[in-house]
Amino acid sequence: MAASPPSVAQPPKPSFKVRFKAWWEGYELAPEPAPAAPAAAPVVEAPAVPVLPLLERPATKVAQQLWGEGFNQPGGGAFILNMVKPFALNPSMTVMDFGAGLGGGTRAVSDEFGVWVQGFESNHEMADAAQELSTKKGAKKAEIKLYRAQEFQPKPAGYDCIFSHASLYRVPEKEKLLTLFERALKARGQISITDFVRAPGVGPDDPRLKEFAADAGSKFWLGEDYLKQFKTLKVDVRVDEDQTDAYRAAVIEAWVNFTTGATGMACTRAYPEEAVAEVGLWTRRVAALDSGALQLRRYYGIKMGSSGGKQE
Repeated sequence: MAASPPSVAQPPKPSFKVRFKAWWEGYELAPEPAPAAPAAAPVVEAPAVPVLPLLERPATKVAQQLWGEGFNQPGGGAFILNMVKPFALNPSMTVMDFGAGLGGGTRAVSDEFGVWVQGFESNHEMADAAQELSTKKGAKKAEIKLYRAQEFQPKPAGYDCIFSHASLYRVPEKEKLLTLFERALKARGQISITDFVRAPGVGPDDPRLKEFAADAGSKFWLGEDYLKQFKTLKVDVRVDEDQTDAYRAAVIEAWVNFTTGATGMACTRAYPEEAVAEVGLWTRRVAALDSGALQLRRYYGIKMGSSGGKQE
């Protein structure tokens, strides 16, 4: 049997500074020549690396420095408070935050209005970290729980209001989830949702969608799909607006602040690989928005009566 050819050594990665400058100024880096293959060395088994808690991981620290404390994506406290403004919240009301992430929006609403806000997050580690932050901050009225699709049965008529920011596009069974939301709302309850939807005429298999979310669980609706489902559920939609430009501007502003501010640059120097990864992710996502394939739309509606439908 012929011997296997020696593996070719990979060229060294350019430094973070060089890669970041290339991304920021919009040019491609020339490939580096591969170094000569080193002599084979004896295999030494590396010791197991302990897994850090989510809040201590560099990627989480970069995300919070970029998007704000308690946030792992664009949409800080001011954005969330603007989302719930039509609710006219007061301390007697109860609220659900679906797709709570690290709980920044959950706590912002609870702190601002003194209301009970129950957040749900589908990622186990994220939910635990979000609740840990609420406990550390003494946010007793901002509780974050793990969302399990098969077990999610919120109390009927248990909430005055429900909000969700940029998270439902990952849910494959949105019809079922929205039905559960409608049942969980009290009479004349209110709902405010932002979500990424396919632009008119864009098919579900359009390759540009994968630039935004490549995971197989993503299922982008058309904007009109939301309107149809709300109508079926007897939710009177009062607001249906395209917020793509404002969202894109917020992303760019956050990156400018991150790359020019002292704390952002310190974070970049401390965690260069994680900063580059976050740059790459949002470069692709902004490109998908700029292509016209996706929009971020906001829907605000009021429950007008029970839909009477049966849950599958």
